[in-house]
Amino acid sequence: MANNHFILNEFASKEELVDTLAEKILHELDLAIQEKGHASLALSGGSTPKKLFVALSNSDFAWERVTVTLVDERWVDPLSEQSNEKLLKEYLLQNYAAKAKFIPLKSHFARAKEALAALEIILGEFIKHLDVVVLGMGEDAHTASFFPNAEELDFALNTKDLCCATTASHEPKERITLSRLFLLGAKSLILHIEGKKKKEIFLNAAKSDDTKMMPIIAMMQQTNPLLEVYYAD
Repeated sequence: MANNHFILNEFASKEELVDTLAEKILHELDLAIQEKGHASLALSGGSTPKKLFVALSNSDFAWERVTVTLVDERWVDPLSEQSNEKLLKEYLLQNYAAKAKFIPLKSHFARAKEALAALEIILGEFIKHLDVVVLGMGEDAHTASFFPNAEELDFALNTKDLCCATTASHEPKERITLSRLFLLGAKSLILHIEGKKKKEIFLNAAKSDDTKMMPIIAMMQQTNPLLEVYYAD
């Protein structure tokens, strides 16, 4: 019997979703800044969040107090069209948000697994605890770089390390991802999905406890932080 927890926020349009979600993210970041003087934000790649990134970049905010990183990254050149870092730099780290500090996951190491020790130190020094995490979800129900039946899935979902290397089910297969426990340390955990097919996939996953087949489940097995889903057709 599945014991999953989430709140589903549905919007009449993608524009309304973006406006509301951008406001939510900035509010949570502001609370963190008021509490400790700085805030951290982990974001996902893909085409879905582009308009959200633009909305955030155009928001007059204390971005100089925000550290931004990625939920996961493909082990490709940062100039590659497949790079989440490139996406973030083109759509988010512009305008007002250009003042934010960015911590990339991709580095000079030849392999993702070789980069873990150095990245662990950097994440521990500059972030320690995440404030806001915005996840995405693929049509195979993967999130971050937690892929169905992947060899490293169990480790990624249970390790106390901040990050880990994983293998995707499609090219480019080599990935680096923040670990589940690091992501679940966030004060605000958000899933941003669009389109009826994604909603159907998510709701099917919510009825199951099979994290190996549908890794998104691993992000809704807790109530703190409670997964907040932002959805529009």
